Amino acid sequence: MTAEEEPITKITFDDVTDFKFTAAYEVYSKAFDEISREEDRQQLNDLVTQLSSEEISYPRFYGEMSRFRGDPGAREFRRVRIQGQRKRAYRRDQQKRDRIKRHKR
Repeated sequence: MTAEEEPITKITFDDVTDFKFTAAYEVYSKAFDEISREEDRQQLNDLVTQLSSEEISYPRFYGEMSRFRGDPGAREFRRVRIQGQRKRAYRRDQQKRDRIKRHKR
């Protein structure tokens, strides 16, 4: 950093009543405080500016923010297959297991 350049500061917005933008700004603010590289801070400022002027969508904003937040895999969702069975089938299986267990002694 040379003497002519001034450090990049956090952008503030006055009179924001949109809840979604307020939540996004909070994410931006936390990421800005944790990052020390000037290039990354400039990219964060560009992202929040584009979001405020509605040039990018919220999902895209959060997708870009995931690079700076440090937990890229935390937001990944995977479905788990849950297999159930009817009560009668469950009881029949239990009785079968009990019979096998009883005669294995």
